[in-house]
Amino acid sequence: MHGASAVPRRNPEFDHAVITTGVRMDAAADLYRRLGFSLTPRGFHTLGSINHLVVLGRTYVELLGLPPETPDARPEIRDAPDGLDALVFRSHDAEATRSAAAARGAPVGPVQQFSRPVAIGADSRDAVFRTVRTAPGCAQAGRLYFCEHLTPQLVWHVPWQSHPNGAHELVSARVRVADVAREERLYRSLLGDAAIERRAGGFTARADPVAIEVHAEPGQQRMTGLTVRVADPARLPPLLEEGGIAFSREGDAIRVPAAHAWNLELCFE
Repeated sequence: MHGASAVPRRNPEFDHAVITTGVRMDAAADLYRRLGFSLTPRGFHTLGSINHLVVLGRTYVELLGLPPETPDARPEIRDAPDGLDALVFRSHDAEATRSAAAARGAPVGPVQQFSRPVAIGADSRDAVFRTVRTAPGCAQAGRLYFCEHLTPQLVWHVPWQSHPNGAHELVSARVRVADVAREERLYRSLLGDAAIERRAGGFTARADPVAIEVHAEPGQQRMTGLTVRVADPARLPPLLEEGGIAFSREGDAIRVPAAHAWNLELCFE
C-alpha cells in the first residue's frame, strides 16, 4: 500500500552505504573478504550495474561496479572515483518520500524502480527497489538518495548477516566538504531540521542508526570513511594480519587506512 496517508511519521533511517569499484569488482570483493566480511553472491541490476552486499543488522554496505564488457552502463558509477560514493536513506514509501523532500526544497527527481535476481537455495526471485535520487552534482561529496525495499527479505537474509570479523552494524560515516553551510542546507532538505545538529566546523546528520559527520575542509569534497560496530575488536588483528591488511589501534577501535580499504578509512569499534 502506497501513499503518504499510509506511512506513519518516522525519524530518518539509514539504509546502506555504496562503495564504487568501477570495473574492478573482483579485486574489491577479494579485499573486503580479507577484511573479514561475508559477501552476498554477485548481483546483476536491470540498470546494468553489478554488486555484492555486506549485509548487517539494519543496514548494509554495497560494493557497486560495472561489468568490464559494459563499462558505460551507468555513467554516474563509471565516472565516480573508487571508494565511498553514496549514502542512502531508507524510504517506506518512495512517492511519499519524494513529495516530502520536494516540499522542503530538496532537489529530488522522480521515483525510479529497478530490480535484480536473487537466488536463495533453489528459489530465485527478483529483489525490487524504488529510489528517489538527488540531482547530479547537488552534493559536494558523493551522492545522496533514498531507497524503498519492496522485497527486504531478499536483502536481509539471516545467513548473509554473519561475518568472520563480527561486524553487525554501520554506526557512522565521515564526509569532508569545502562549503559546509551549503551541504547542511542539502541534508536539512532531505532529512528535516530535527535530524541535523550543528557543531564547530561542521554538522552531524542522524539517520538511525548512523551518524553522518560532515566537516569543513578546504579543497576536500569526498566521503572519507565508515565505522562498523563489531562484536569484539580484539578478534580483528589476527584476521587482518592473515589477510595482509594494515591497521592501527586507537583505544578499543581498530582503524584500517584508505589504502587498505578501497580508498576509504574503515573503523571497527
